[in-house]
Amino acid sequence: MSPRSTHEQPIMRMSEVKQRVLEDHAQLRRDLTQLEELAIGVRRQPSRLEALRSNAEALLTRLHAHMRWEESYLLPALRLAGAWGRERAERLIDEHSEQRELIEMVVEQLWDGKRSAALVARDVVRLIGLLTEDMDEEEKLLDERVVSDDIVGVETG
Repeated sequence: MSPRSTHEQPIMRMSEVKQRVLEDHAQLRRDLTQLEELAIGVRRQPSRLEALRSNAEALLTRLHAHMRWEESYLLPALRLAGAWGRERAERLIDEHSEQRELIEMVVEQLWDGKRSAALVARDVVRLIGLLTEDMDEEEKLLDERVVSDDIVGVETG
């Protein structure tokens, strides 16, 4: 057996994919909680708006990276997961597309100088709620009855 070339795609077992997704979601929830606390604080102290903007943008960048990772590893696993695998994968793709649109809109609003600190904070809190709900739904896709411990490779296109 020849050693794996550097151009081959990484492979993971579904249990590893699931563990990574759940760990990422746990960290994202902690980050979202902190961001929500900051947003609530901005309502009382509008001078903290710049901190909210930079923290929100950093978190949204991490969220984009997380979604790309899921699309590389979780999507192939879902597609292999039984009779409804492709439908579940399409649902994840649709949810990520909606999340990206919403994130783009919120980022634009974050930096809109015409919007008050209270409105920006409100939008961030709403986004946090939606993202948390989406992670809850996504985790339902990881049920052992839905996915098996097959090896999953990175999608190339």
